[in-house]
Amino acid sequence: MTDTSPRRVSYEARILLVPLGSSGLSTVEQMASAGLTGVRVVTEQGASSVAVRAIDATDESTESLDDLVAASDMVILIGSRLPEVPVRFASAMADSARRSGNLLAGVLVDQQDWESSLGAEALAVLRMELDMLVSISQVSMATAFIDVLKGGYRTEKRYAPLITAGRN
Repeated sequence: MTDTSPRRVSYEARILLVPLGSSGLSTVEQMASAGLTGVRVVTEQGASSVAVRAIDATDESTESLDDLVAASDMVILIGSRLPEVPVRFASAMADSARRSGNLLAGVLVDQQDWESSLGAEALAVLRMELDMLVSISQVSMATAFIDVLKGGYRTEKRYAPLITAGRN
């Protein structure tokens, strides 16, 4: 018989953010400044290992790609400028996520240069490799989207300004 009891007191998805080039790194930095917590970020990409840190920390560790993905529930590739997308790494990340049974998503914030040959190739690869590809116009909306995907325990105080604004 399979044990289906929860392993965590409150479910919060273990999200791994994978910046796609310098635009992805910039987006992640803006998300951290906006207060996003509880996610891990790939900081360097190697052939079979990656450097990773908590979004709100500076201490990095190096882990194998497969171990890192296996310790996550969801892998989110994030960027803006499509020609910067490391296509081979995105495909390797997708392969690893599929082997682990993770949801693999892409978030493009104010996507740019998709008409260029490199951008069109990157977009085609992302559409083929990902379970979900979302295009969002602003970093603040992407931050909220990642927070929603993360789930977990929420307090009314944290969202009180939004709740109050919605009642007017």
